[in-house]
Amino acid sequence: MATVKRMPSLNALKVFAVAAQQGSFTLAGEVLHVTQGAISRQVKQLEESMGVPLFVRVHQKVELTPAGLELANTLTRLFDEMEHAVEKTSGQAQRQMLSVNVPPTFATRWLAPRLSDFRARFPHIDVSITTERMLGPRDARGVDCLIVFGSQGWPNAVSAPLMQERHIMVSSPLLWQSGRPMPILESTLLHILDGDRRIPVWEAWIARHGPPELDARPGLNFSTLDQAINAAVTGAGVVIVDQTMIVRELASGSLRRHSLTSMDGPNGYWFVSTTAQPMAGHVVDFQRWLLEHVQLSIPADESSSSPALQQHVGGRGE
Repeated sequence: MATVKRMPSLNALKVFAVAAQQGSFTLAGEVLHVTQGAISRQVKQLEESMGVPLFVRVHQKVELTPAGLELANTLTRLFDEMEHAVEKTSGQAQRQMLSVNVPPTFATRWLAPRLSDFRARFPHIDVSITTERMLGPRDARGVDCLIVFGSQGWPNAVSAPLMQERHIMVSSPLLWQSGRPMPILESTLLHILDGDRRIPVWEAWIARHGPPELDARPGLNFSTLDQAINAAVTGAGVVIVDQTMIVRELASGSLRRHSLTSMDGPNGYWFVSTTAQPMAGHVVDFQRWLLEHVQLSIPADESSSSPALQQHVGGRGE
């Protein structure tokens, strides 16, 4: 007779999922209206039942282990599906409108290709996306949440980091000869503007990777990153760009990396909620969904790049 493996209790799994989402046993206790000690005990029992650590303590806070992150992502999806199934069966699901403001390039290159999944998971939530620039809460009236690009989220607002820039240098194969990119000293540099000033991405790259004799001032300027990427695809020049925004171009070969070097940018994308705590359920659903897809979109470790990639890239400063 086959042995039936005993599953952890649904309550323990729910406690773990809330603790993972909140990043704190104390906050999880507040959400579930139990003590921090009760959360800790449930998580410990779950870890013992599964035989793997799910959290580690870092500087008096808890962080998910790789096994914990995988379990948290799966449970979040399953609990969402269970909740929506119950609502649908009982006729309780109500249509909700979610108003989101995001940077233009993030909207077209990262968010839009993934919205079909959000729609499938949350069919009762209608999403309205705007891309006009907002500088603070006074600009964001009528918006439920935002994705903000910068070195930090908004002060005096519920902000949480989504992902950090990871810059790479790319150009179109139209500019390559004999399998090698055009020398960077002979190339046109593509720049991105922030308002009326140019973002000093090339200056930072030269300071980090060289070549020191490269003059970062000449080149073509664009008001959005998306415009600069599209120009690069047509062969207008060389651009330094967040690799997360050009996944399709790298996969298709319409853009190629000049080298395996990369650099963390000074900025990142932040989730900002304009609603008071606790956030509305549909805003929480959207944040969880974003975090799940951010984890899925993180590029593989560059050290594991295939020989095929290495054949297409040039040396330092090329």
